[in-house]
Amino acid sequence: MWWRVLLIVLACLLTGAHFLRYSNLVGALAFAAAPLLCFGREYALRALQLVLLGALVAVWGVATFDYVSMRLAAGAPWVRLVCIMSGVMAFVTNAAWCCEGIIRLKRARAQASAA
Repeated sequence: MWWRVLLIVLACLLTGAHFLRYSNLVGALAFAAAPLLCFGREYALRALQLVLLGALVAVWGVATFDYVSMRLAAGAPWVRLVCIMSGVMAFVTNAAWCCEGIIRLKRARAQASAA
């Protein structure tokens, strides 16, 4: 379970660092604190999962489109950028999927303690 939490923390810190690039301290702090939801109840983990998936589309998808558009307009190489940003988006997707594994483990522990 620790590796799932580690992936979630790294994905949130990566997204927070992206916010810091544009001097958005509030967004950076929000994403830095978001992994604390891993230690809450199931609905908190679902919220974290939705936050990560929302960041995937609203932050990384938009940034990828913008950066590739700028590269294409400048006539600069863009394929490596697409590969890097695809890797970042795959990493954030994997972190969101790891929330599901933590939820499953918490449900199993709750059922075992209830029995």
